[in-house]
Amino acid sequence: MNKNFKVFQIHGLSGLLLVGFISTCLFFGFIIFPVWAVMTGWNAIIANNLQFPIINYIQASLLWAIVIISMYLIFRNSISIKIHTSNEEIQDEEIKELMQEMDEVKKTTSEDKF
Repeated sequence: MNKNFKVFQIHGLSGLLLVGFISTCLFFGFIIFPVWAVMTGWNAIIANNLQFPIINYIQASLLWAIVIISMYLIFRNSISIKIHTSNEEIQDEEIKELMQEMDEVKKTTSEDKF
């Protein structure tokens, strides 16, 4: 058994109340408050200054979901660039061989086109 693994036990009504309190705080902190902030910010800035329509909680929640999904898609690490350097230098003979192979490939592709 792994000794670094910690087990949390919930005992009785006080444990259930604690779990309910924590889940309520997380729900309000990550969903309700940002939706309210988006709605208030949109209505105060965009709707009043630029004459756009006023949004309600449902529209603000959709806007918040679009923002979160866009941030996830933009900031995930799906694209990575790796540069590999080699300590070995390419010799002149190897370069000539590579150039000859490239010329042969060009000739065969140009012949296939016609």
